[in-house]
Amino acid sequence: MEKAKKIVTIIVNGRQNEWTEKEISYAQVVALAFEHPHMEDTYLYLVDYSRAEGNKKGSLEAGDTVKVKDGMVFNVSETHRS
Repeated sequence: MEKAKKIVTIIVNGRQNEWTEKEISYAQVVALAFEHPHMEDTYLYLVDYSRAEGNKKGSLEAGDTVKVKDGMVFNVSETHRS
């Protein structure tokens, strides 16, 4: 019998999202934050998180992943490279 995946609630830019994976990637967080994220090289997304395992804070860069925890908070902002 397959074990049911645990559902946790993460908060991305103030909105609650249910998540069933053990980790979340930079790209997945950006996709939750922005319905149509810009993929051009002139845009950069800053991803900060808090309330992670051990109450840690940190940031994600393209290609990074982080373990998720119920109640974890992500703040994603979009900047334009000049």
